[in-house]
Parts: sequence; structure tokens; C-alpha cells
Amino acid sequence: MGFLGISLLFVGITLVSNGLHRFFNTDGKSIAVMNLFTGFIIVTGNIIMLAKANDIMQYQNVASGFLFGITYLFIAANYLFKLDLRPFGLFSLFVAIYASIMAILSYGVDIRFVLLWGIWAILWLEGFLELVLKLKLEKIFPYLSIAVGLFAAFIPAIFMLTNKW
Repeated sequence: MGFLGISLLFVGITLVSNGLHRFFNTDGKSIAVMNLFTGFIIVTGNIIMLAKANDIMQYQNVASGFLFGITYLFIAANYLFKLDLRPFGLFSLFVAIYASIMAILSYGVDIRFVLLWGIWAILWLEGFLELVLKLKLEKIFPYLSIAVGLFAAFIPAIFMLTNKW
């Protein structure tokens, strides 16, 4: 749980920062830094883990990690370059489907991961609904981002990193 805990620690901080950014309309370049840092940590760590992977579970963990890492790198790129977010919204749909399947597969193994994957699926689905289908969910995202950041990333990360998971 070590690298997952490290990753989720930064994911939690970044999700809370992204939610607060929406509330306070802070400078996009400033919030991009945290997203870049988080994406870089996750992608770099998963490249190293991919090089060492030798079983299907390790490959599945790397795949999951890349989905998180690419999410934060894309968000950072958007804050820096004002990109068309529809491709990210479509990416989010596929990640929401993946997360939903992972939640189902975690059932009977570890209920905590059922809940975490389910919550993350909702956050990624929100991205698809807002960015591709253009549903007016702008007021929901900051609350959802902060809640997911705290309860499905930051707090679980602390338990993972203190071996209390």
C-alpha cells in the first residue's frame, strides 16, 4: 500500500485544491502546478512499477495508476493552455467505466476498495457529464472534488501510510 498511499495523499490534496480553486477562482497557472506535480509523481512511479511488473495484479495496479496520473496531467495542461476539454470528458467516461468495474471486482475482496472505486467512478462520470454532455454541474464539482479528495484519497492515504488500512 506504500506507493498507493503516497499517490492518494497527493491526489487528495490536489482534489481539494481543485475544488477550492472553483470556489475562489484562483489563478489557473497556480493550480496547474499541484496537478502537474501529482500527475508526475503518479506517472513516474507507475513507469518504474511497470518495469518491475511480473504478474497480472501488478499490471492492473499500474494501469489504474496511469489513469489517475494522466487525469492530473491533462487537468494541469488545461489550466496552462486552455484546451478543449471534450477529449478529457470522453477519457473520464472510460475511466468511470473502468472504476465501476474495479468496484464490482473488489466486492467480496475488500469493501473499502468497493467504496473507493465507486466514489472515484462518480467523480470521473461527473467530468464526462459536464464536459461532453454539457450538463450544468459546475456547482456540484467543487463540493464533490473536496469530498472525494478528503474521504476517498487523503484520509485513506494516511491509513495506508501508517499501516492502519
